[in-house]
Amino acid sequence: MTTLTPKTHLALLLMSFLTWGFFVLLGLPDYYQSWPFSAKVAACIAVTILYIPLAPFILKRMDNKQYVKNSFWLALYLTVPLFIYDYVFIVLLGGDNMTFIFRYWYLSVFYFSFWVQFPLTARFIMNEPTESL
Repeated sequence: MTTLTPKTHLALLLMSFLTWGFFVLLGLPDYYQSWPFSAKVAACIAVTILYIPLAPFILKRMDNKQYVKNSFWLALYLTVPLFIYDYVFIVLLGGDNMTFIFRYWYLSVFYFSFWVQFPLTARFIMNEPTESL
C-alpha cells in the first residue's frame, strides 16, 4: 500500500495556505462580514461548484490511486489548516473569540462540507470507466 510522499504533503499544505490567502484577500477589508447574506450564500455555492472539477484534478495528481484515502488527506489539508489560519487571523490577530465560527458561518461551512464532498468525488472517480487501448 503506497502512501503520500512528504513532497505531496508539503504541496497540499502550501496549497491550503495559498487558498486561504486568496480568500482573505478577496474578502478584505473585513473578511466578508460586510457582504450581504445573499452574496455569502452565492460565494459558498460558487466555491463548492469550483471544487467539483478541481477535487478530481487534484486527486488524480496524487502519488497513488487510492482516491478515497487521498480525499480524506485533501479534506484534512483544506479544513484543519484553514481553521487554524482563520483562528490566528480572526481571534489572535483580530481580537475576536471562538464564536467567530458562527458569525463567519460561510467559512465554517467548508470546515465540514469538504469532508463529505471530497470522499464522494473520490467514489465517483473510482467508478469512472477506464479507457482501454
